[in-house]
Amino acid sequence: MSLVVAGCGASTTTLDVGYPADGARRAMLASVPALRIEIPPLVDRRVDARRIGAPDKDSSITTSRPVPDIVREALVTELGKNGHVVVDADQDAILAGEVDEFWLDIVPGYPEIHYVGRVALAVVVVNARTGERVVTRRYVGIRRQQAEPDSPEARRAVMDTALARTIRDLATDRALVAALSRLRGNGV
Repeated sequence: MSLVVAGCGASTTTLDVGYPADGARRAMLASVPALRIEIPPLVDRRVDARRIGAPDKDSSITTSRPVPDIVREALVTELGKNGHVVVDADQDAILAGEVDEFWLDIVPGYPEIHYVGRVALAVVVVNARTGERVVTRRYVGIRRQQAEPDSPEARRAVMDTALARTIRDLATDRALVAALSRLRGNGV
């Protein structure tokens, strides 16, 4: 009996989700003169920080690296592409973030599966010189795709795109750009 129970464990699929850095392009964020920005470790506010999906009750989808690290790396790449430098000291601004959502829904269908990836990130930017909160924003990226059943490539691609859309939302946010411009205009 114990052999049967041991053989019926839950399955886990691990995805190597990441920001497609080669697709990163300059955006409105590049219109702000270069800032030295600190990005502390992101906070993981997800309800289930162990998984990014659960196709059924007996399986899980996880990432090969911690989700906050994946999102932070995406922010570093995007800021760099837009002319800013991520630093640990002597910074002009601090960009603190919380990962609210990083989830892949899998909706069965015939003959294809509908994959829906969603990434949500809350961001607070603080003037490092004064401690004043400059702006608070929330960014959400969603990707939907139909693909063959049990497609790890489609799962990863959907999450990569949802992450890229979230980060692109940040890089093209007029309110964030205006706040950073004012920060730069105040002698930072």
